[in-house]
Amino acid sequence: METAPIRVLIVDDQALLREGFQRLLELEATTVSVVGTATDGQAALDMLDRLGSEHRLPEVILMDIRMPRLDGVAATARIRQRYPEIRVIMLTTFDDEEYILAGLHAGASGYLLKDMTVTQLIAAIQSARRGESPLQPAIAAKLVRHVQQSSVAESLHPHAQDDETSAFSEELTDREREVLRLVARGASNREIGETLFITEGTVKNHVSSILSKLNLRDRTQAAIYAQGHDLA
Repeated sequence: METAPIRVLIVDDQALLREGFQRLLELEATTVSVVGTATDGQAALDMLDRLGSEHRLPEVILMDIRMPRLDGVAATARIRQRYPEIRVIMLTTFDDEEYILAGLHAGASGYLLKDMTVTQLIAAIQSARRGESPLQPAIAAKLVRHVQQSSVAESLHPHAQDDETSAFSEELTDREREVLRLVARGASNREIGETLFITEGTVKNHVSSILSKLNLRDRTQAAIYAQGHDLA
């Protein structure tokens, strides 16, 4: 018995990339069926409402990270909450740990870089539909290093961070919470400054204060903390 093509939604704010992925995937019509494209996370949510009413929800979403209005991390969290059966693959040019972890903590099934081949992309889509977590070797290596570093820190200071973060989180100012929320969404200091109408230097000061108050090591831990405490 033939298997129906996997329904895929493409979300990317760059028209050239969005249309390019669509055309490449449409060449694999027996394997993949592109049910739509969206220019950002909010557009994706709107499209899902429409596709749901037509009983054509995608099985897999290819999601960019940095987009206007609603970025990929925030959109993924909302999609996974509203449509838990849909698998989301972060497909981006950014391989920074904080982006990877923020995407995975938001509920993404996999994380891939845009320099992959069409064959690799199709394999990843198939893997995601099977319930697996497609990760390129370079991404997997970064996650392994992060886990190893976290394990070492935990062995040196067991339970210290959980107790201290819960105590210190109440000390964050409203502005610091705004900054932390944007850090969790993968925004740079410059982008945070532009969003909140403050200087990049002020953003750096807020980030330093947040890390100190929450007893966190870096922005990656801050993003994870925010995701885990509904601040993203």
